Amino acid sequence: MNVKRKWPVQIRGYALLVVLWFLMTISAVSIIMLTNARSETALANNIKFAAMAEALADAGVARAAFNEMNPIRGERWDADGEAHRVQISGGAIDISITDEDQKINPNHASDALLASLFEAAGVDRTRARRLGAAVADWVSPDGPPREFGAKLDQYRAAGRSYGPANAPFESLDDLQLVLGMTPDVLSTVRPYLTIFTDSGEPKAKILPPIIRRALAISLHKDENEDGGAGTPQSSSPAPPAAEKAADVDEKPVIEIKSIARSTSGGVFVRIAVLRLFTDNPAGYSVLDWRRGQLSG
Repeated sequence: MNVKRKWPVQIRGYALLVVLWFLMTISAVSIIMLTNARSETALANNIKFAAMAEALADAGVARAAFNEMNPIRGERWDADGEAHRVQISGGAIDISITDEDQKINPNHASDALLASLFEAAGVDRTRARRLGAAVADWVSPDGPPREFGAKLDQYRAAGRSYGPANAPFESLDDLQLVLGMTPDVLSTVRPYLTIFTDSGEPKAKILPPIIRRALAISLHKDENEDGGAGTPQSSSPAPPAAEKAADVDEKPVIEIKSIARSTSGGVFVRIAVLRLFTDNPAGYSVLDWRRGQLSG
């Protein structure tokens, strides 16, 4: 004869609690796994969308280079920094081209011109003179500092563990090491600087307003030193040094800014500096290739 064994009430209640606890644990683990799966899927999609936008931006650089090598001058874009919208499969690209000859090369520019650029960018005159001299002292051979400049002793007195390189800048990023430089000042003047030209002053005929102001300030300083009078206005013609330009059809070194927005929502900014070769099958060589920041 089978006899059913009855468990005490306390034991049956404890067993029920164990089962409920086990079910809650399984549910919690399932929720965590589902959440992680969704997060990983979203992350994978973000990476995919970013890669698509980057590919579009790189395609924009190639599109701009192809445009600049067009033998028909009237079909080329001007290297004036104006944006051109290009619609392609997968999204839209805003492409702008700038002639590097519009810019100032800190490896060759005088401390006076550098100071004028900082002043034109909104830095007060005394600080601008110190920055201009410090940049020039960074590039120049070892020796005593310029007036308002900085060599090793000045860097050590400021608590820096390094001194000027006494050599040309290999990257504009190195300017942040110059004594007195701040991120705000560098970000303001960086669009008007280059290390890919061989001249101490801009050579392009079309110059951005801030460069024209810098040249006007520099020219005014020179006139004052020579006993001249009168202050050129920013709307006046560019100083003679800027008028000594190559043919407007020649843009041997250009900067391309390509801002891509994919249909999936990805955004990517590519900045490239290219040297163009009209007699070379490759068409151009890459001097700089970096990710840019979306401004505004």
